[in-house]
Amino acid sequence: MQYLITLVFLVVLAFYSNFIGKLFEKLRLPSLLGMMVAGLIIGPYGLDKIPDLALKISPILKDIALVTVLFIGGLGIGVDQIKKIGRPAVCLSIIPATLEGFTIAYLATIFLDFTFVQGAILGFIIAAVSPAVLIPAMVNLIEKKVGQKKSIPQLLLVGASADDSIAITLFTSFLAIYFQGINGGDFNLKLQLIILPISIIVSLLVGACVGYIGSKSFLLIKNIKIRLATVFLICLGLRYIENRFHFNLYNSLLTIMSLGFFIRYYQKEKYKEIHQGMNNIWKYGKIYLFTFVGMAINPRLIGGYFFIGVVILFFSLTIRSIGVLISLIGTDLDYKERLFCIIAYLPKATVQSAKAGIPLQMGVIGGEIMQAIAILSVLITAPLGAIGINLTYDRLINRD
Repeated sequence: MQYLITLVFLVVLAFYSNFIGKLFEKLRLPSLLGMMVAGLIIGPYGLDKIPDLALKISPILKDIALVTVLFIGGLGIGVDQIKKIGRPAVCLSIIPATLEGFTIAYLATIFLDFTFVQGAILGFIIAAVSPAVLIPAMVNLIEKKVGQKKSIPQLLLVGASADDSIAITLFTSFLAIYFQGINGGDFNLKLQLIILPISIIVSLLVGACVGYIGSKSFLLIKNIKIRLATVFLICLGLRYIENRFHFNLYNSLLTIMSLGFFIRYYQKEKYKEIHQGMNNIWKYGKIYLFTFVGMAINPRLIGGYFFIGVVILFFSLTIRSIGVLISLIGTDLDYKERLFCIIAYLPKATVQSAKAGIPLQMGVIGGEIMQAIAILSVLITAPLGAIGINLTYDRLINRD
């Protein structure tokens, strides 16, 4: 009976969340904000009207949607564009998140009386840009032919996909350093920093290999529906491997984006058939992704840390923005386009919703404060980034 109730709930949820999203669009706000608000209203920290089974499968549904949009993002990147964005994309994946994470670590020692390690745990929860907000927005700009002459959406897509790897790796590293300090053990940070670039290279190579194998096998399937289903199942399988085995040298989201890139490379113009099919899946996937992200937000946690959290976020986002400008040194972007990149790199949602409660669950001292400020970062930056992208892309970057 619970399966039937959950199925009916998910169908009703799609209509309800999509309706709220449309209302926000009429107010000239991004629909994703409406979907997040819809999730917040009926979620565990709102009216609490979610069946238990729906909450249990929500991580799976979010993963499926995230896989879809990352793959679409990869399909939107051409070889000629990679040649333009190579160095700045690498810089965008490393510099802004690293500067922001360590800025928060330092500020936490002043405002929250944390040790630097505790501050770094908080810093690298917050430092990750949200693929759930940024990537759909950039895919939308690619479809509208905006910023294609300088490959601005592609630049931000590639940078954001690796940005999360940097932030999550440093988060887990400082978490391990914290517990090693308590238990009197040693933690090899140098080894972790060596593993990080290797994991990025390995992930890209896995995507390239799967794409090459596909060019000799499943990409030759004539029936587009079967070909699309095969590609989609392979993407989900690549994500499942990471979720199941947690390999240090493998980032499934980066692999899936690179697979999209190599399928476009091997398929030439025929990649558009897969692209259209994935877009149809995303129409429904985005509803569940943003709604379930909204359900994970607990505004009640913020409480007495609102003012301190806002101060920390103000300084950290300022340093993050400087990191974006540093990353774009040497590019042909004008000042308006650089400003757009800063705005696009502000939003946080997915990683923060998923990681905010981990320090508290693991018994880190100050874990409840970390959770509160991480949730605050979502409430402030997700609307700021999403609305900012929506309102400024027409004014700051050119429609080709």
